[in-house]
Amino acid sequence: MKKFVTLSTVVVCLFLLNSALAEQKTWRLRWAYFATSDLPESKPMSDMVKRVADRTKGAVKIEIYWSDSLVPIFEILDAVRTGAAEMGTWPIGAFARVEKTFASAEVPLLYNTFKGQVEAHEKILPLLNKTCEQRFNQRVLSIDPIFTLEVGCVKKTIKKLEDWKGLLVQTISPQMSAMIHALGGKATPISPTEVFESLEKGVIDATIQSVGKYTEAKLWEVCPYVTIAGLVPAAVATSVNLNALSSLPKEVQQVIIDEATQMHRERVRISLDTYENHHIRLLKQNMKEVYFLPRAERERWKVAVASYVEGLLRDMGDFGAEVKKIAEEVNKRYPYPY
Repeated sequence: MKKFVTLSTVVVCLFLLNSALAEQKTWRLRWAYFATSDLPESKPMSDMVKRVADRTKGAVKIEIYWSDSLVPIFEILDAVRTGAAEMGTWPIGAFARVEKTFASAEVPLLYNTFKGQVEAHEKILPLLNKTCEQRFNQRVLSIDPIFTLEVGCVKKTIKKLEDWKGLLVQTISPQMSAMIHALGGKATPISPTEVFESLEKGVIDATIQSVGKYTEAKLWEVCPYVTIAGLVPAAVATSVNLNALSSLPKEVQQVIIDEATQMHRERVRISLDTYENHHIRLLKQNMKEVYFLPRAERERWKVAVASYVEGLLRDMGDFGAEVKKIAEEVNKRYPYPY
């Protein structure tokens, strides 16, 4: 009887889905993304598009607009809110100016390891989604990892807290700027697209980028020293406009939600694998020095930013308290390795 019920449920779901598709025209969803299509972590997104098309028999057509070709990176959140893009993938921390809880994705030195960061952001997803549905008219389908942001310098390796003093460092978010100042440096806002040229011309002394960005842009050509410290965690959210989602039959909505979950799993798998086996390996091969910050020195950096971090989380209220609790839990499982 149990097998009969399970089979009947599957048959009913397939019947409902096929009926909905038979009655409906084609739905087109434009997906705005700031990165390129040739990155390893971009493939799961392309695979998701194909799976959605296959499962809906071509009724849902998602088109990814790579490399800011639909809207610029800093307009993606609002584009999804208004429906200028039905879907978008955007760096969460970069939008902390419009929603303070978004800073939770980039709290300095919050997680001991990249793996711990990934697990924490998965637990934060329901909190972030609630905010986005209430304030920004979109459902968050996934929070996907960006490799930890680390400091690279033109002239020397940053090995001690004192090395930050007076250092002119590129930044793109308020929380990174606050961290740089707390460590003793000077922050200057510069777009990620201008970092290579700014380093090359000596406009800045240093930059804080993901280890993936260092390899993607070959920043070692102008920035030969990097310090690996788990300095700043980072993540992107993939979201869909609520009006666009609700206009679809329930069965079709579930297809998109399911496939976004599968896309997230694949991005995590690829990210965890390529962090050490690809990006760190390439940095070691091409940088003059890749310095792994010792635990004792990292504790000094944590003390320097502690007041800012505590205030940042406190200002988020219950959201911040939950983020702190989640961080403590994952850090117990994943100690700092250096």
